[in-house]
Amino acid sequence: MAIVVRGATCSLGEAVVDKLLMMDVDVIASEESHLLRNRSLLDCSTVNLQSSGEGYSISFDGSSADLEIGNHILIHDLIPTRQDKWMPNEIVEWSNHNEVESAPRYWLSAIDAANAIAHIARSEKVVTRIHMCGRREWLPEDSRAEFNMLWSRTNQGLSGKFTAETLFGHEIAGMVAKPVTGAQNDRPDLEPLHELLLDITGDGWRPLIPFRTAMMTLIADILG
Repeated sequence: MAIVVRGATCSLGEAVVDKLLMMDVDVIASEESHLLRNRSLLDCSTVNLQSSGEGYSISFDGSSADLEIGNHILIHDLIPTRQDKWMPNEIVEWSNHNEVESAPRYWLSAIDAANAIAHIARSEKVVTRIHMCGRREWLPEDSRAEFNMLWSRTNQGLSGKFTAETLFGHEIAGMVAKPVTGAQNDRPDLEPLHELLLDITGDGWRPLIPFRTAMMTLIADILG
């Protein structure tokens, strides 16, 4: 089988192409960047990456496809691996040292999102308006505290001059137990996604990339 991937010029689209190839699924995508990025994998395996062809399709650019990201799958609170169309507004503002009001987030790494999308595509499932986001709620002040710490740590890493305050004693913000309230109802309904992935993989929806890891990757690109 081959999967057609359209408009995969964002970090999420690229991660989906990479994941499909690692799953030994042939991919059809017109962008030369996918070939350059996966040259070593393609040279050492039998999987194929072609510029044209037919098959089950995924689109990231709003075009018609069997699986349309932004229509059939609605992604919330994504942390991309670089600055692109998925870049959350508050992270743009924080990186420019601006204060901005923001809402609670259910942060999701682009890698976790890509893994799920690749499994759904490989199974050739037809889905309608399924929501995707992280499972854990992050309050704005906790997201900002983590961002500030990681920003300082990355900046000091570039200079090679770390402070003890940056390196030690930083527990993850927002880990204090909170009473169960109706606020969790504000999170998009993840049950359809969980049931779909449970049927496909047997694992359901279980994001694995920690917030800090996802944010550090993005900050590294910003500070580049």
